[in-house]
Amino acid sequence: MKNRLAVIAISALLSACSTPSHKVEKQFADASDISAWDTQGRVGIRTKDDAISGNFSWHHTNEEFQLNIVGPFGQGSTELSKSTDGVVTLKNSEETVTGTNAERLLFEQLGWRFPVAQVKYWIRGLPYPYSEARIENQPDNLAKPKVIRQDGWEVTYSSYVDVNNLELPRKIQVTKPPYRVNLIITSWTIQ
Repeated sequence: MKNRLAVIAISALLSACSTPSHKVEKQFADASDISAWDTQGRVGIRTKDDAISGNFSWHHTNEEFQLNIVGPFGQGSTELSKSTDGVVTLKNSEETVTGTNAERLLFEQLGWRFPVAQVKYWIRGLPYPYSEARIENQPDNLAKPKVIRQDGWEVTYSSYVDVNNLELPRKIQVTKPPYRVNLIITSWTIQ
């Protein structure tokens, strides 16, 4: 059960939370200029003992985030959020716990380490700026990564989508055996 909850929480993290309110027409020079976004899509998570799929929504700003993952046919949900005062909350159908560090909370409650701090960069096609990364770019566009290898994880980008004249990831796979998370982002709203 812990693995299932961990997978759902991580899936949510990668894809996460609230419904986009409206599209912003602001133009960005590159993905690093984006300070807030809403994404929605599908997620698949595989661990040594389990495989889970569902839908996710992720609302993110510099001060807060909310990531929701819902299983097929609305079964099971997990929410991971951080408020503006720095409180991190992990909610699932069985309990609600709080802390100050999302990665630590996931490990303590669900027994799974996941690079929460890195994901907010990886989802935009960027390496995490605080550790060494090896980047292999797309052959047709050297500005877009094909693979980022960082902190023991491999992040593979198989497709991009145009969002306000900016190419953002659409299909992402994050792996560190025995874990694999697949994201298909069906909606981006950037601010």
